[in-house]
Amino acid sequence: MDRLEGLVTAASQLTMYDVKSMYNQAKNIVLNISEMEAKVQEATNDDPCQQFNEIMPCIYSRFMEKEAKEWRQIYKALQLLEYIIKHGSERVVDDARSHLSTIKMLRNFHYIDDNGKDQGINVRNRSKELAELLQDLDRVRQERRKAKTNRNKYTGTGNDGM
Repeated sequence: MDRLEGLVTAASQLTMYDVKSMYNQAKNIVLNISEMEAKVQEATNDDPCQQFNEIMPCIYSRFMEKEAKEWRQIYKALQLLEYIIKHGSERVVDDARSHLSTIKMLRNFHYIDDNGKDQGINVRNRSKELAELLQDLDRVRQERRKAKTNRNKYTGTGNDGM
């Protein structure tokens, strides 16, 4: 009987967020969605999300803590940031704007690989474009509207149907 009472007590303390989280975990397992993909989906939805405080600092740490030879990770973090600025919540835009100086700093990124190729140009160009976007709120709104319009335009056999 104590076990049943404990179960009832635990169930009564569940919040709607807990239920939704368990549902999403089960859905991710069934649909074979990786943990990272699930976190990106969570960060880019319109719901107030818990993962926001995990993902955003992780992105900014890629900018600051990686060596130049790890330019691909920095570049991918810039791409991810651009995507969630355009497709995520308004909160992401505000947060990215508060880190604008960090993004601008990457406009001076340099890395020449062993073959003499300037790989830093990829990071410089992406950070320049992203900084320009974040400085123009009208353009941010326009890009977000465009992303919202295109979201439903391209459909396929994705796993968002559940």
